[in-house]
Amino acid sequence: MSSICPSAFQYCVDFCGTAPDPDTSHAVHELMVLDVISTLVPMIGSNVAYYMDTLLFPLLQTTTSSSPALQAQAHRVLEILAQQTLTSVSQMLHDNVDYIVEGCSQQIRAVTLHPRVFNILCGAVLLVGRDILVYMDDVVEDTLDVCERLAYEDEEVVLGALQFLEIVTRTVADESKMIESTKGQAEVVDPDPIATAVKAMDDAVASRMLDDLVLTDPIPELPTSTDFESTDDVEPSDTEPDDTAPEGNPLAIKICLSVQSFLYADSSAHQLLALKTVHNSTNALQSTRDLLPLLNEVWPSLVNRLSQRDAHYVTLAACDVIERVCTLGSSWMRKRVKDDLWPHFERILQTSSLRMQRSECTLVKRVLRTMGKVVECVPLDEGMAWTVCVLVVRFFGTEVEPELVELLQQMTVLYGDKVWLILAKLGCVENVQPDTILDIGVSTSIKPPNGICQMLGL
Repeated sequence: MSSICPSAFQYCVDFCGTAPDPDTSHAVHELMVLDVISTLVPMIGSNVAYYMDTLLFPLLQTTTSSSPALQAQAHRVLEILAQQTLTSVSQMLHDNVDYIVEGCSQQIRAVTLHPRVFNILCGAVLLVGRDILVYMDDVVEDTLDVCERLAYEDEEVVLGALQFLEIVTRTVADESKMIESTKGQAEVVDPDPIATAVKAMDDAVASRMLDDLVLTDPIPELPTSTDFESTDDVEPSDTEPDDTAPEGNPLAIKICLSVQSFLYADSSAHQLLALKTVHNSTNALQSTRDLLPLLNEVWPSLVNRLSQRDAHYVTLAACDVIERVCTLGSSWMRKRVKDDLWPHFERILQTSSLRMQRSECTLVKRVLRTMGKVVECVPLDEGMAWTVCVLVVRFFGTEVEPELVELLQQMTVLYGDKVWLILAKLGCVENVQPDTILDIGVSTSIKPPNGICQMLGL
C-alpha cells in the first residue's frame, strides 16, 4: 500500500495541474480526484509540501467553481493540507502568497491568457482576506491593463478580470469598515473605577472651595443669536474636500476610476460587475477626503445607466449604487439630484402604466425606494419637492402603494405642507372640502387608502 500511495497521489496531482475547467463535463472526474487527494494527503504526511506548488493553483481555481460540490470538495482538500502544515487555510495561503501572486502575474502577462488565472486570484483573496491586499498592487495593475487591452476582444477574459477587481474592492471595503468599527470601540473606554473615585473627591473639594469664593468680576454677556452667521443657505463646495479627513485607499480609487468605463459596455454582465465595483469603492472611501472627488468623477456614468436602453436589472443595480452615493454625499448631491437624477426618475414614473408588468412594477418600486432614501439624505428645493409629490400620488391603488406610502412618509418630514395640500385636494383631510382648493394638477379620481393622513402623521 505504501508504494501505491505516492504513485496514485502523483497521478492526482498531475491531473489537477492539467485538468480542464471544473465547469465542464470533466467535473465528475475532478470530484473523484479531489476525493482521492483528501484521502491520501494524511498518508503522505509532511511530504505533501513538495506537491504544494502544483496543487494550490487548481484548488484555488476550483473554490470559485459554479458547482457547489466542487467548491466544497476543494475547500475540504485545502483544510486537510492546512492540517498537515499545522496551520489554518488562510495562514497557509498567506505563507505562499508571494508564489501565488507572482505566478498569476506571469500568466496575466503571457501572450495566451487563460481566464482561469482570475479564478485563482479570486479564490486567494476570498480565503486569505484583507491581509493579501498589500501584495495586490502589481497584479491589479496587470489586470487593469488586460481590461483596457482586451475590452472589445475577449469577453470571457475581461469578465474574469472584472470579477477579480470586484472582489478586491469588496475586501478593501470590508477592511475600511473594520477599521472604522475599531476606532469607534477605541473611543468608548470603560472608566477606571479608582480614577472615577479620585475625580469625584476632587470635584467635591472644588465645589466646597467655590462656595467660599466671592465673585467680584461681572459675568460676561452671552452673544445674542444675531451675532452668529446663519449657514442654512450655504451650498457645500464641489471642489474642496475635507482636508482633515484621512486619505482613501489608493487601490480602490485606481480600480474604480479604471472600471467605470465598463458602465458603458455592451455586455450587461460587465455593467453589473462595474456597478458592484463602484459601490464597493465608495464604501471603502467613506469618511475619507477622496470620497467626494471620486463621486464627482463617477456620477455621470452612474446616472447614464438609468437610460431606457439598458436591461431593467442593470437599472435596478444602478439605483442601488445611486442610493448609496446620495447617502454618502448628502447635501453635496443636491444640485446633481435635481439636474441629473430626477429627470431619469421622472421619465420612468411618467411612462409607467398603472397596470404594470412584473419587470416594470419591480423597477417602479425600486425608483420609489431610492427616492425615499434621496429625500431622507439630500435636501430638495421646493419646486422639485412639489413635482415629486404630484407625480407619485398617481400610484395610489396599485401594486407599488406600500413603497409610495414609505416615500410620502419621508416627504412629510420636511415637506408636510405639500403632502397635506395634495391629500386635502383628494378629500382625505377631515373638515376640508376638496372644492375649496384651487386646481393643483392632481387628478381627483385618485383614491388614497383610508386613514392615509394617520399613516403619514398628518
